[in-house]
Amino acid sequence: MHVGRSYRLVDFVLWSRRSVIYMIAVSLLAIGIYHIPGIVGFSVPWQIVLVLGTTVSLVAGFKNAQVLSRAGEALQLFAQIAAGSRVFASLCRDFTDADTARILIHRHLAWLTALRFSLRRPMPWETMARPANAEFRRRYHLAEDNSTLRAEIEPLLPGDADTVLSARHPALDLLDLQHRHIGQLFKDAAIPSQVFSELMKSMRDLHDQQSRADRIKNSPYPRQYAIVGTMFVTIFCTMLPFGALPIFAGMSDVLGPAAIWLTVPFSTLLGWMYMSLDQVGESTSNPFEGNANDVPVSQICRDIEIELRTALGEAPLPAPLAPINGFAT
Repeated sequence: MHVGRSYRLVDFVLWSRRSVIYMIAVSLLAIGIYHIPGIVGFSVPWQIVLVLGTTVSLVAGFKNAQVLSRAGEALQLFAQIAAGSRVFASLCRDFTDADTARILIHRHLAWLTALRFSLRRPMPWETMARPANAEFRRRYHLAEDNSTLRAEIEPLLPGDADTVLSARHPALDLLDLQHRHIGQLFKDAAIPSQVFSELMKSMRDLHDQQSRADRIKNSPYPRQYAIVGTMFVTIFCTMLPFGALPIFAGMSDVLGPAAIWLTVPFSTLLGWMYMSLDQVGESTSNPFEGNANDVPVSQICRDIEIELRTALGEAPLPAPLAPINGFAT
């Protein structure tokens, strides 16, 4: 997630420059066809381009509104995970003995670790591997790029790491281990019934948050809307120079023969705006994959880990994950 004041225009243009190159090429093609003998003056009526542009604006606006809602839900989800983690740690620390509290809280940290590694795994519909995003990733890196789930989870789960890692869904398996452990504490009368109820409520909330995170990760923004939106934007931007060309050609009485070449910069500017809007929406639709505007999962989990280890009185504490070139990951 970008946490600086704003993106620089040059950075945004470089990220979206492929749409600029496309629009320049289409504009030059339109000018070339306009002068081909036999079809001299070929163009598309501006009214058709205008109607299509209005439709594309509505589709792009709908898509980006839904994508923004999806990203907002993902960020809210991790705020709830942070709050739920603090409550769970406080219950464990205050109502169980020190050794039990350490086991439960370390297992919770292992759950956070398994969750973030699960959310960072690539999915077929995600955009991280697209050239523009892969190129932009050189400005920052994810903590998960330089580590493995096993390396991070083994110190937290002495004796249980192999069992958890062999499970189909390690994060859910860890929640199940917590359930069984808390249930056994209640059976052994190690915690009172009121505390048991509160711990079960915390576990239910964590299960709910896990399910919501999995739903966002495993369910892409509906492909039919995404594909139709991108298709309409491409069609509109392709037709745009053919509609704008006769308008600028008609200015030759004032500006001379060079007037027709104004089609290139103005068509490129308009087309770049539409295509960039679609590109922003598509790259924001998967808020956990690790793009520049995604939820800073690693940073949030590291902050939670520092708070929980502090509550246990542990030292030394891991260092916070500072933003890299203005990007929190």
